[in-house]
Amino acid sequence: MYSLMFLGFAIAQASLFVWAIHLWRRTRAKALPVILLPLFFLVWDNLRVASGSVLGFGETLYWLTWPAFWAHWLSGCWLIIASGSILRLAGFEFARARGVMAGFCLLTVALVAHDLPLFWTKDIYPVCEFDLIRYSGAVTEANRCSPEQALVTGEFPIAPVVTCFVVIGTGIALWVRRGFPWMAVGGIVMLLTAGVPALNRHRLDNLGEVFIKGGALLAIWYLTRDAAATRPRAGAAKDPADRSPADQGADRTAATS
Repeated sequence: MYSLMFLGFAIAQASLFVWAIHLWRRTRAKALPVILLPLFFLVWDNLRVASGSVLGFGETLYWLTWPAFWAHWLSGCWLIIASGSILRLAGFEFARARGVMAGFCLLTVALVAHDLPLFWTKDIYPVCEFDLIRYSGAVTEANRCSPEQALVTGEFPIAPVVTCFVVIGTGIALWVRRGFPWMAVGGIVMLLTAGVPALNRHRLDNLGEVFIKGGALLAIWYLTRDAAATRPRAGAAKDPADRSPADQGADRTAATS
């Protein structure tokens, strides 16, 4: 059952990834590139968990797990940069200042630097939970595979927590200014599913990832939909009134020849 749930999460994240590519092609919104890479590895992460019961413990599952951890430490907080860009899209004048956007970027870099030592100090361990077979950075009473397996305490997830609060703050600003609540809702769902034991115990934090990424993409779509609708498509015929005098003269010459 839980393996199928993670497969569903992977399909949802893959759908968001395809939608993000479509939005990028249509709008070139600067927030999208920093969302695409984390989205790709969220698809990877959910698929490696979903496939654990088929692959079993071993080298294959072990090495499929590491890229998910590396991407999480490197790019999990890039939504902070996307949040600053989304505030610019929404017309918040303070966000247009270079210093403000630099602040979003510096906060992201600081959180990545905080997690950087994990690349060479962290290890992962086999854990058994519900019908899931996977590797994790923490071993608890609830997920160890045998009573003899040693418990391993995980690190406090400061980067994801700060990212959630930045996304929620950005979403509340959009809610107040533009009447758009869904980015705030996505951040709140992520915080609750990761922080409330009753929800986290059932691995619903991965569902929260769907909500927080989906809320950010919805915000970008909402803020760019009118501009994208009025942007002329490549190769589309121009309105005669918008054509240059030279083009109009060429048309008249062609018509009389």
